[in-house]
Amino acid sequence: MLGSGGNYYSPQLSTDFLELPQSQEELRMFYQWFYDNHPVVGQAIDLRTEMLLSKVRLKRPAAKNKAMADAAMRFCERWADRIKLLDRLMVVTHEMSLFGDCYAFIEDTTPDMPPDVVGEEVLVPDSQTGDLRKVWNQRPDAKEREVAWLKKNYKGWTTIRTLPADRVNMEAYPHTDLRTFDLMPDDRAKELVEKADNGDERARQVVATMSPDVVDFVRSGQPIPLNTDPYAGSFVAYLSRRRTDYQLRGASVLQRCLRDLVFEDKIRQAQTSIASRHMTPYRIVWGENMSQAQVDDLRDQVDLALQDPDYSIVTNFEVHWEERGGGQENRLLELTSEHDRIDRHLYAGLGVTESLLSGEASYSGDRINLEVINWRDMLRREQLCNFVDFQILEPMCARMGFVEEDEDGNLQTVFPRLSFTRIGIRDHQEVFDALFNLYQKGSLDVETIYDVLGLDGDAIKTRVKHDLFTVNDPTFNELPRAIYGAVAQKIAESSDLSDRIAASLGITMKPGPDPSMSRFASKKSKRAVRDAQLASFVDALDHKLSVLVEGVVTAALARQQAPAPAVSPV
Repeated sequence: MLGSGGNYYSPQLSTDFLELPQSQEELRMFYQWFYDNHPVVGQAIDLRTEMLLSKVRLKRPAAKNKAMADAAMRFCERWADRIKLLDRLMVVTHEMSLFGDCYAFIEDTTPDMPPDVVGEEVLVPDSQTGDLRKVWNQRPDAKEREVAWLKKNYKGWTTIRTLPADRVNMEAYPHTDLRTFDLMPDDRAKELVEKADNGDERARQVVATMSPDVVDFVRSGQPIPLNTDPYAGSFVAYLSRRRTDYQLRGASVLQRCLRDLVFEDKIRQAQTSIASRHMTPYRIVWGENMSQAQVDDLRDQVDLALQDPDYSIVTNFEVHWEERGGGQENRLLELTSEHDRIDRHLYAGLGVTESLLSGEASYSGDRINLEVINWRDMLRREQLCNFVDFQILEPMCARMGFVEEDEDGNLQTVFPRLSFTRIGIRDHQEVFDALFNLYQKGSLDVETIYDVLGLDGDAIKTRVKHDLFTVNDPTFNELPRAIYGAVAQKIAESSDLSDRIAASLGITMKPGPDPSMSRFASKKSKRAVRDAQLASFVDALDHKLSVLVEGVVTAALARQQAPAPAVSPV
């Protein structure tokens, strides 16, 4: 430092760095404030959340047991409609984009299956004493009773909630993927439990809906340990935007934009201070060679004139009046270039473009940008699909008993997979033309084209079947045309209509050719002769085969009935 004259450089110890938030709680407060108040940040976060997701679709599982696959599909579709899966995924995606982390708590409030469903107590004599004692045995129809109980009582996960990140303590351990999560009870939960203990009826009803273990932790003020195993009931799932395994937490999309956002807010405050200071103009009133009494008298007249527009200032000397500060000239800072630079940094950091936010662009002009956004959204969709498929749908279907053996003898859970119906932002006309060409060549199914256009393929199939062979059928008019053509041909052949038309036109009809003298007559006669010869040849061959078979059978019977030859002694 002495050699550099005290000008020591460090990006971590600079003044603007020390102005940035240092703790996770401060970071989340900054992120939330800029999301709520900054137009570019708020619009970009919403756009990245909504553009990533479209209508949620569950793909039918591939299984050897088709009935089981259909049952799993129906069960998961009803569950997705009940909890509004699309809305839950939008909350999860918004939390990941804004804060970098999301603690999704998948809740299951279904009661455990009673043991008497699959078992029963029976009296068995003791082998030594002979006394009867109770023994718990499994019922013969335990599997059927378990399935019936699950179908009646188990409806899947109750809901998907996002826990506040500032109340979740996460611990990671070296050389392992194990993570532990503890939830700190908030003040509201403590207040409810305290009111319930003091006899408040409404608070008691609310606390009765909580888990007894959770209530005990809230009373003691200890953190609530959260389960991470989806096969053991309610659990917490952690999703993050992180690139390396040794990072404890993910990074928000606003992390790289924080310096520019803070700097922009500081110059905004400076402009606001300047504008507030010069909002009311100030006046300069003076005259030459005035005494103090004249100055005081002129001040009083000016104040009266400002209060009363009709008041007249009367003096016996020259008075000068100037007003300054009311205009914006040479007052506000010229920051156009700074705002442009900050906006470009924000677009790059948030992964969006100005045209994407405003919608004032064409597909051809932003083709590369849109392709990059589509690829990044596709990767984020894969992350969401893995979360829903293997942490939500698979454990739920496994509990329902949708399990079968594969070709290697391993048990596999039959469950549908999450998919999205739309491709993202693209030039739909270009994409549609390419897909339609593949469809015409037989290399693509029509369901993909429905997905691109945002149409429901199942609903379209139902409507097409409903309109089939009705007046709404697009080919229905072909049937009346064919009927009219056949009727017209019959009328023309079995009536004198052609003669009447010829008479009205003044022409003479030539006699038609003799069918026996047509050029096909010789061919027909030769064909008839050939068919007759072939028929006689087949009959003769059949007769010979019958005679031959009859002779063979007769000879075999004669050999069986003949006496055995005598054996001469040696």
